[in-house]
Amino acid sequence: MSSKIAFAQAQPVWPRGLAGQMNTWVSFHARVALEGKSRAVLRLAGATMYRLWVNGALVAHGPARTGHRHARVDEWPLTATKDGALELVIEVSDYGVPNFAATHEPAFFCAELRVGRKVVAHTATRGGGFTAERREERVQRSERYSYQRGFSEAYRFGAAGVFWRAPGYVPAAPLQLVKVAYARTWLTRDVDQPDFAVRHPRPRTTFGTAGFSAKRAAAYEPMTYVSDVPKTSQGWPLQEIEWPFFGLLAGLTYRDRGIVPVAAGGRFTLKAREWRLFDFGAIQTGFPAARLRVKRASRLLLLFDEVLTGGHIGVTKTAIVNGLRVELAAGAEVDFTAFEPHTLQHLQVLVWEGEVEFAEVRLVNYANGRAIGDGPAGLAPVERLVRRAAVATFRQNALDVFMDCPSRERAGWLCDSLFTARAEWHFCGDNPIERAFLENFLRPTKFDGLPRGMVPMCYPAEPLQGQFIPNWAMFFVIQLDEARRFRRLPRAWQPLIERRVRGLVGYFRKFENDLGLIEKLESWVFVEWSKANNFVQDVNFPTNMLYAATLRSAARLLGDERLARRADRVNAAVRQLAWRDGRFVDNAVRTKDGTLEVTANASEVCQYYAWFTGQLAMADEPALWRRMVCADYGDLHPANAFIGKLVRLELLIANGEYAAARRELLASFAPMARATGTLWEMLDSSASRDHGFTSYVAVLIDRLAAARKQP
Repeated sequence: MSSKIAFAQAQPVWPRGLAGQMNTWVSFHARVALEGKSRAVLRLAGATMYRLWVNGALVAHGPARTGHRHARVDEWPLTATKDGALELVIEVSDYGVPNFAATHEPAFFCAELRVGRKVVAHTATRGGGFTAERREERVQRSERYSYQRGFSEAYRFGAAGVFWRAPGYVPAAPLQLVKVAYARTWLTRDVDQPDFAVRHPRPRTTFGTAGFSAKRAAAYEPMTYVSDVPKTSQGWPLQEIEWPFFGLLAGLTYRDRGIVPVAAGGRFTLKAREWRLFDFGAIQTGFPAARLRVKRASRLLLLFDEVLTGGHIGVTKTAIVNGLRVELAAGAEVDFTAFEPHTLQHLQVLVWEGEVEFAEVRLVNYANGRAIGDGPAGLAPVERLVRRAAVATFRQNALDVFMDCPSRERAGWLCDSLFTARAEWHFCGDNPIERAFLENFLRPTKFDGLPRGMVPMCYPAEPLQGQFIPNWAMFFVIQLDEARRFRRLPRAWQPLIERRVRGLVGYFRKFENDLGLIEKLESWVFVEWSKANNFVQDVNFPTNMLYAATLRSAARLLGDERLARRADRVNAAVRQLAWRDGRFVDNAVRTKDGTLEVTANASEVCQYYAWFTGQLAMADEPALWRRMVCADYGDLHPANAFIGKLVRLELLIANGEYAAARRELLASFAPMARATGTLWEMLDSSASRDHGFTSYVAVLIDRLAAARKQP
């Protein structure tokens, strides 16, 4: 459990007049003189995000996220120069809008620099050694990056470039700071610091020229989170955006001129409408960066994506504005690094206006840096390839919380988290990220915008449009139970666990019908990304199988056998109603006369839910099991990767069907690993190509390898 931590002198502050604004960027500055090579520790917290520069070098990006009314405190060890200088610049960005990537709470910054036990600088409304300046260089009125995250990045640099990070810089007219009265509980970070290694692209690039087609742009339907503001998303209407980007991206046309090597030092010059396309070899997550020397006033586009569309960067399939815009005055020299982490394999730099000399195009990594072994000896090359892709996917999705994807959302989703947590334990022999992830759901006393007792589907986040997934709340209880029994949870959490689990049990009780089955659940009832999701009302049998497993987990967590007996009743009712013609059907509907009428809808994933949740023991229906092993699906609607095919692989391995499991695993995931070096959300490329739950595939590969060694 995270221990509480305190600041000795620092106060949470924010510049007067900026509270509540959208998309603000503020730099905080402190300069101290110490003995040469002195060591210090910077303790800091902030919202929404911060970036730390020390003596001109990028050192950190944070914070580690947590729930409402809490903040995790990072501690960064620092070393002064040989002359004893420590110059700190901390850039803090506040989204100011509800999103899935962080909580929407008042912005703040709180920091203190310690040498030993002595505080040598701290944030305060007066004195303390920290000053602040609003950074107008980031364009405030920008489009949303996605429905789930904040704003796309756009910048406007004058001839002085990033002057505020220059040695000796002191704000000439620092902003007045006020104490942020919003109460928060400080918590320790408790997860590893990220890896900030620099990644370079392959040494050959495509180059060419670009144009714009209004007809092409008009053919794209605008993304609602951009075009339907503020109804769909909070932000600025399109007519108020300073440099609209989606329409430009949608209308771009390209002409290839050839392939060229990157010269020594990575230097090249682009004039208006010229571009270069870089390939990083595999999907990576981090901060796109480049050194820029501006020969003529310029507008620069940094476009990126996981895959190419027609050989270039275009409008993405995953509903993201994948690009950064940078305006540069003539004579500016800027070592540019994006503030937000982005996910890409391909980076296309395009000078829309002007002329820019580039050097050292790169990506500053932002991933889990924990040492992870390369797996068992004796893996076939294709198995090793897929396993490494699973580990790469884990690294990019498991930093402070378990994310679904590091691109579109960066959100801590339940259900996905169960499989990623199993991977963490397998890779690391411990589960610090899982503990931090679960603690975020446990600590808040309530979740505004949700029914009483319900938990968010992803967190730390806001429930956009009041939406939640009741099934994911069930997975939360199941993961708590599994983590306590097979991994590590602090005993001190028991009161928090009881409060949250009792709240969920009480919530679901309201939906039980006379058979004990839950009926007509609210909001987004989700089984998996397949046809099965069309059969979720009125009584969904996979959901009720999951409900029975949830009640059993709750019985163990709360020590209440009455819940286990209720689970038995649910299983009996499902068996009586849903078992038809040698397989389970998916749902029953309530007719106008009040009768519960069982449908003929039957899905592949419904059968897997039966075994996964304990509705069936493997010996109960051997004919159905043999049919599934042989992939004799008949009229069953096929499953997708999440979660059906992943559970299928787990079941095959657990029941000794190793050949089938290996064949299907490699058929599904080897093409992904070859294409992007990561594993995907779907079995096709229509969604995220870097999805956290698929890191569990490495666990399955290792289990298959262990099975081969058995006599």
